[in-house]
Amino acid sequence: MNTISTLAVSSVVQGLQKYAPVTDLDIIIDETGAPLRDHLRQTFLENGVEIEFSGKGAYEKGVVIDIDTDRMQELGLDADLLRFGQTVVRVGEVL
Repeated sequence: MNTISTLAVSSVVQGLQKYAPVTDLDIIIDETGAPLRDHLRQTFLENGVEIEFSGKGAYEKGVVIDIDTDRMQELGLDADLLRFGQTVVRVGEVL
């Protein structure tokens, strides 16, 4: 898993950031050939948060579509910090 995506997701699920800002979700970040979008989706899922991407280009964003409260509790995370429909990934935005 890519360190940058892991840190960004960690900051969001811990409530340290509202969303993970990215410049390009289509960028290939490692030898698997998967785009950053897939790494972010998987990393959020590993933390108990399912996200879905919508929009195109600079308007694409990732939003919460499901929360596994049991998984988040196992990881010591507070599921109340996130809500359904919350934007957790934004393209081209800087905090």
